[in-house]
Amino acid sequence: MTNVLRVVGPPGSGKTLLIVSLVEALRSRDWRVATAVRREAIESSLLDADASKQLDAGAAATVIALANGGRVTLERAMPLPGLSSVVASLDPSVDLLLAEGFEDAGYPAVELLAPGDHTIETAESDLLAVVSAEEMAGTFATFGPGETNGLADLVEREILGAEPDVSMNITIDEQPVEAMGFVKDMIAKPVLTMVEQLKGVDLPRSVRLNIRRRPKRD
Repeated sequence: MTNVLRVVGPPGSGKTLLIVSLVEALRSRDWRVATAVRREAIESSLLDADASKQLDAGAAATVIALANGGRVTLERAMPLPGLSSVVASLDPSVDLLLAEGFEDAGYPAVELLAPGDHTIETAESDLLAVVSAEEMAGTFATFGPGETNGLADLVEREILGAEPDVSMNITIDEQPVEAMGFVKDMIAKPVLTMVEQLKGVDLPRSVRLNIRRRPKRD
């Protein structure tokens, strides 16, 4: 069966934005990602005219977008175990199914919180991460799709069982500091790119860089 990650939250909390961004981030890392949306969670603006008409008429209960760009509509609701099997049969190479609008317990979930609401509905055993609607909208508006690298790292590690494409450790004044997502992309990847351009350097597996600041004079 295909790995599944649910994206849950109230209407307008940014579930679709998060899915679009996370799909972009994971595909840039060569993961094959499919998505599935229940009929009541679908935003008609994301569908073509024919699909929108079908949904308005009640002809489809679930829309599946495959990693190869294909789309399949199901005329009935389907629980995630069956849906995951359908996706695997349609495209066995899919690594992850992002499911919007599914409340099936027992599957990991990212929950989005509406503005001003800090109530978490997902069971703790299923909860992978919590994202605020304001944070999601602000990130998407500023950086566009694909800038959910911290969450992509988490999905790779916890669901796909893989290490992130680039990792980084920072020690400041002898104290370790966690660096993920945007900070890692702004430092680690540019440094690796510059080092690769140095004469006699192939593709380095790791780079150690020490930066010291001269103490200010009194």
